[in-house]
Amino acid sequence: MKTMLMRSILLFSIVMSGVALQQQPSFAAGCNAVVGKWAWFVGGEVTINADGTFTQQSGNSGTWECVDAAKGAVALKWKQGGYLNRLVLADGGTKLVSTDPSQSFVKATRINQEQALADLLTRQDTTSSPSSSRRPTGQPGGTVPIKPSMPLAGSQKQDPASYDSPQGFVSSDPKVEARFKQGYDLYRKESYAAAFPILLETAQAGHPRAQAVLGIIYNQGRGRAVDNKQAAVWYGKAAAQGHRAAQFSLGNLYFEGDGVPKDPVKAVQLYRQSADQGFPHAEFHLGLAYEFGWGGLPRDRRTAIKWLDRASRHKHGQAGWILTWLEDPKTPHFKDVEQLGHYIGGIIDRRAAAAFEGGGDGAGGNPCSIYSGPVAGACNQGDKGAMDRYQNHQETQGDKRKYGVQ
Repeated sequence: MKTMLMRSILLFSIVMSGVALQQQPSFAAGCNAVVGKWAWFVGGEVTINADGTFTQQSGNSGTWECVDAAKGAVALKWKQGGYLNRLVLADGGTKLVSTDPSQSFVKATRINQEQALADLLTRQDTTSSPSSSRRPTGQPGGTVPIKPSMPLAGSQKQDPASYDSPQGFVSSDPKVEARFKQGYDLYRKESYAAAFPILLETAQAGHPRAQAVLGIIYNQGRGRAVDNKQAAVWYGKAAAQGHRAAQFSLGNLYFEGDGVPKDPVKAVQLYRQSADQGFPHAEFHLGLAYEFGWGGLPRDRRTAIKWLDRASRHKHGQAGWILTWLEDPKTPHFKDVEQLGHYIGGIIDRRAAAAFEGGGDGAGGNPCSIYSGPVAGACNQGDKGAMDRYQNHQETQGDKRKYGVQ
C-alpha cells in the first residue's frame, strides 16, 4: 500500500512580466536546444515544442520565440494572462534561468524520462564533495516531496559514467570487472536481454554494482517483469556491502511494503545507513523522517533541518527549498507531507495572486516576498549578483554593508 506520502504538487500562477510578444515567433538554430520537456520551478512539467508553442500540465500554454541565438535566449508568452518569461539556457543546456532580475526565481530544469533515481544507482554515486552553496540557487518554488521511491523530476541526462566507483566497488578479479563493464555497457544501451545474464553472473560473483543494477532491473521492470521480491534480494546484497544507493532503494521498498513486509522502522534505518555515507536522497528523506516522525523517530525539526541542509549541500534540489520553509518560525508543524504541501501551496497561490493579479493577502504584489533577510533586500533592488552571492555564502563586505548579514 502506498499511503504514507501523497503527491502534493504545487502549481501556481506562472510568474511573468506582461510584455507582449509578436504573434508569429521567430527562430534561430541556437535556440532549438530549448525544445523538450522541462521541470518548472513551481512544479509540473512544461513541454516546449519545435513549432514555437509550449504547454504546461496545468493546462496553460503559449508561444515562444528566439531572442538571442548565440546565447540560447528565448521568450515565452503565456496564453492565460499574456505574461512573459525571458529565459536563457544555462549549465550546458540543462537549465533555463531568467534574464529578468525581478524574476530571478523563474527557472526550469531539463527532463529526461530515462534519467531519474534508478539511473543514479547505475551510475554508482557520482555525487561529488559537498557544494560550498548551502542552497542551490533559485529554489523558491517546486514540488513538495512525494513518496521516496518515485523518480526525481527534473533529473537531466548525464554523460556516460566512469566505471570507477567512489565507494571503491571494483572487483579484485579483473575478469569479473571486465564482464561487469560488458554487461553494464549493454544495459546502458537498453539491450536488457543481452545485459541480464552477464549482470546476473557478475552479481552472483559478488559485484555490488551488478547487484544494484539487478535490483533496478526487477524494481523498474527493465527487460523483465516487475518483481520487487527479487529487487529486494539484490538491493539487499548490494546494501550489505555498503552500497549507499542500494541501501536507500531497499529502504524505499520497506517504507512502501513493496516486495517485503512494510516496515518504516527498517526503512529509516536503511536511510540512515545511506545518509551517513553522504547519499543526498537518503539525507533528504531522513530529514523528512525527523520532521514527520517516520519509523518511530522523534519529531525533531532541528535534526530535520540538519539532514536537509546536508542534502542541500550535496546538491539535492528539493532539500534547500523545503529547508527554507522549515527554518521559518512561522511554519507550523504538520502531521504529514500532504498537509505541509497544502500549507505551502496556499501561500504561493496568495503571493502569485498578489503579484500578478493585484489581489492577494498583503504580499503587496512583490515577487521578492518569497525571500527573506538580505536576499529579499537584494531582490527588491534588482541586485541578482548579490542574491546569488548570499545564496552561495559568498557575500562581500559591500553586500553586508548594503543589505545586512545573512
